[in-house]
Amino acid sequence: MRRLRKILFFIILSAWTLTSCEKDTGTETVNVPIGFSNNVTTATRAGDINNDNLTSIGVFASLTHGNFDATVSTPNFMYNQLVEKKNGTWQYTPLKYCPNNDSDKISFFAYAPHNATGVTPSNAIQKGYPSFTYTTPTAEADQVDLLAATPIINQNGGSVDFKMQHALTKVVFNVKSNDDITGKVITAFSITGAKSGTLAHVPANDDDKGFGWTYPSTVTAETFTATTKSLSVPDKSTPEEAMLCTYFLLPTNIGNTFNITYTYIGIKGTQTVTLTNQPLPSLDKWLSGAFVSYTIGIDKKVVTATTESHPTWGNGGQGSVDGTIN
Repeated sequence: MRRLRKILFFIILSAWTLTSCEKDTGTETVNVPIGFSNNVTTATRAGDINNDNLTSIGVFASLTHGNFDATVSTPNFMYNQLVEKKNGTWQYTPLKYCPNNDSDKISFFAYAPHNATGVTPSNAIQKGYPSFTYTTPTAEADQVDLLAATPIINQNGGSVDFKMQHALTKVVFNVKSNDDITGKVITAFSITGAKSGTLAHVPANDDDKGFGWTYPSTVTAETFTATTKSLSVPDKSTPEEAMLCTYFLLPTNIGNTFNITYTYIGIKGTQTVTLTNQPLPSLDKWLSGAFVSYTIGIDKKVVTATTESHPTWGNGGQGSVDGTIN
């Protein structure tokens, strides 16, 4: 069951193949360059990375004389190496070669997309497992489905299978009408959340992703603005909800609130309602790879937020909260 959950949670980038490091010509052994290939298996949703739209990856690699040692090892073999898809194949330059010495090892770490907006990699001389800070773009349209790989440690020949996994929480907001008043329109929406965090690769076993997030002792809040400026709210007679926005946010829901402005047609004409700092339902499932959604039900001057999580990205709970204009 645990293995099944991993399959449901993660994008699996299988068969990133490291070519054989040596080639026997009959008279001598020569180096063969490291080559990469990939196959992405994932459900397709708007904004998600999949096999068709993944075009770049950033690779770090440490060459060690013996096994990887986090107290001294650095990314001396590859540092934020761009590997990109061109004409259907994965390419990078300059080519790198595997060591011929059996005691030498290469350890690989990766994330995607390469140099994604908000990513600042650790420096090239930092010892230990590579890390990067991530500052979430404030505009919905600029946010990306950030991926990170389970580290592949102490390789010398054979193949490398990177498992690329969602590093952020996907958060979707939908809206619906809770009363019989028609003509409601969302004119502004935003959410507050953690501004930045640090992702560090760590030793992995079957239960771990091979990376984890840490945050400053005092988490700085940021406001993330939805792209939509004018969204009609479905009438109560319409069972379907309307999707308002999709965010990719840091996996912590400490202090998350939302702000919303909408209009409706009243007896005195068009009325504008603005609600600020509305709490979201308590939900402890903002995790790496989690996919949670919120539905905001709108009355004339009341909003009700409910939430659920989706098993394709992780399991979750439910909750609700009301916000009212006095």
